[in-house]
Amino acid sequence: MNLSKKSKLAIAILLFTAAVGVVFYEYVMKPPATIEDREVAMTSEATAIFEKVKSNPSEWQDKVVVISGTVTSTDAAGLSLNENTYCQFKSNTEIPTNKLKVTLKGRIIGYDDLLEELKLDQCIILN
Repeated sequence: MNLSKKSKLAIAILLFTAAVGVVFYEYVMKPPATIEDREVAMTSEATAIFEKVKSNPSEWQDKVVVISGTVTSTDAAGLSLNENTYCQFKSNTEIPTNKLKVTLKGRIIGYDDLLEELKLDQCIILN
């Protein structure tokens, strides 16, 4: 069976378009990286990270940090470390009690000028 040049060209274009479509679909539908898998930008005490982010908040936006400090207050969704860092948990996690020293891994979502508070989300307890 002989195919004309037009038919061969049409089949080649169709196969190329299908291949590009599959690659594009795989790229777009890739699940987001979990907090456990993301690279840590800094590991430090809550006060040191607070001062770094306070001086240049845009540089630290969406960075993952490992932060340690003393629990100063808690609520249903998270806790405060050293009275200046609020950590919101990723899921229903048992929240540690006040005055306990903890180490958390979380993503910086910003610095609140009004409350003078560093905010993290997707936090998980490391110890």
